[in-house]
Amino acid sequence: MELRLRDGEQRVFFKAGGEWCYLWTPESFSAEGRVPVVIHHHGARGYVKKGSADWLDEENKSSLLRAVMEGGGCAIAGSHACGDHWGNPTAVEADKALYDALSRIRGLDMGRVGLMGGGLGGGPGLEHGARPPLWKGKAIAVMQAVASLESIIIRQRFKTPCLRAYGLPEDTPDSEAIERITPHDPLPRLKRLFPSTPLPRTAIYHGARDSNIPPEDHAISLWNALRGAGGEATLELFPEIEHTSI
Repeated sequence: MELRLRDGEQRVFFKAGGEWCYLWTPESFSAEGRVPVVIHHHGARGYVKKGSADWLDEENKSSLLRAVMEGGGCAIAGSHACGDHWGNPTAVEADKALYDALSRIRGLDMGRVGLMGGGLGGGPGLEHGARPPLWKGKAIAVMQAVASLESIIIRQRFKTPCLRAYGLPEDTPDSEAIERITPHDPLPRLKRLFPSTPLPRTAIYHGARDSNIPPEDHAISLWNALRGAGGEATLELFPEIEHTSI
């Protein structure tokens, strides 16, 4: 069913791929126009449900999305994507369903789509970026993002919820868990890309003192992998910042 919007700023909730989603349009939105879209992926314990989403309800989060919306003149969209998903295939399919739903909404320019996520919310965006041309995203911004599920398992940081997201028992040996999850792990996929593979521009923001998601395993390795594939990537490490998805 096509979602019909009025002109101007609004927040609407709808289902796509069986998951609750939202769309937040800027004041400049017109059904007769074409505004770009940023698809945002929430982090751990994030949610989208009927009439509510953590990144819309919490001021410290919504203020960031508003800054992106006002700075880019774009709409913001997001999916619950199965909750604490760690980029699993079901979440990736839910995000694709959101993309398909947005493609049917008048007033959105799906030729200008960006992806954005923090923490485990970086996974789906990176997964799509490593699967061209599933989405023709123009740019990706990731903040404190999980790029290596292998690191999560080896370092035993958030290993249990990560395995749970992939239907694996928490006592699964590391070697078996890595083997099962590697096909969905963004970093190994990016490392296998040929240098001429078309990739979205990627901006990486990370706290240099992040002990939860160590930059050497995630942000720096991601930056190197993208450049190795010929992608355009920038890395910003903040010296005194620990883990935060904002």
